[in-house]
Amino acid sequence: MTAPGPTGHKPAASSSVRKPAVSPSVRKPAVSSSGRKPAVSPSVRVAGRARTRQAVEPFALGGTGEPASKRALRKQGRQTMRKLLDAAMVVFARRGYHAARVDDIVKVARTSHGTFYLYFSNKEDLLRALVSEAAEEVAGLDSVLGPVGPGPEGWQELRTWIDRFSLAWQRYAPVIRAWTDLVMNDSELSDQAHAAASGVSATLVRRIAEAGPPEGIDPVAAAEAVVAMVDRFHYLRQFSGEPVDAQALDTLTTLIHRGLFGAPGTQANTQRKTPRKTRRS
Repeated sequence: MTAPGPTGHKPAASSSVRKPAVSPSVRKPAVSSSGRKPAVSPSVRVAGRARTRQAVEPFALGGTGEPASKRALRKQGRQTMRKLLDAAMVVFARRGYHAARVDDIVKVARTSHGTFYLYFSNKEDLLRALVSEAAEEVAGLDSVLGPVGPGPEGWQELRTWIDRFSLAWQRYAPVIRAWTDLVMNDSELSDQAHAAASGVSATLVRRIAEAGPPEGIDPVAAAEAVVAMVDRFHYLRQFSGEPVDAQALDTLTTLIHRGLFGAPGTQANTQRKTPRKTRRS
């Protein structure tokens, strides 16, 4: 130990004694002249998610920070969103809406949770996008039904309309079931349901009125009954495992055509056969 100097103070430490160097990995980031710390790279903050955002952001986010389902998308963004919507319908059909999870949807779509949340806020937001799409397609049926007369041409016109209704129902069946379950507790979904039902029945009301329905038939009530019958017919056939095939749709068309558009039945059904008199020998 070195003895104290004349003034009672210990001598300064030798310049050869140095403090251990600080590893670069634990050094504090340098402070710029403005006093701000440098920004940390997104790839350091969230290693896996940064690459996903970089790949999707140019055509999905657009810098607005809201789900892409509410904004115009570029081609690749539309394709990604379509993949998520189709995957959701598969999952809803398998598990039902309430049991479905975002994790199930991204697995079927073969994408990530980060990508899902770039396009939708949550599962409910995705359902609203599907409901809006289904409502638009169903409402479009209003413009494709021409005049329905009592003859074969009228039957075929009605049959074509029912066929399009059937295709739309079968495509969006999982969405329609979820829509029906939630409509009583969600005003927005209720409004969409009312608009879709009104749209699909508006032209049907006019066609029934034009045909001069039998006395006691109200065209509005009759049109609503037709829409409800077609809807529940599909649901019951699906529930019982029976196909909604051409024969089933032919039967449905004939019931509606004869009941509301004055179509006659077959001669065997409308006219009673008079038995021949036997000659006495």
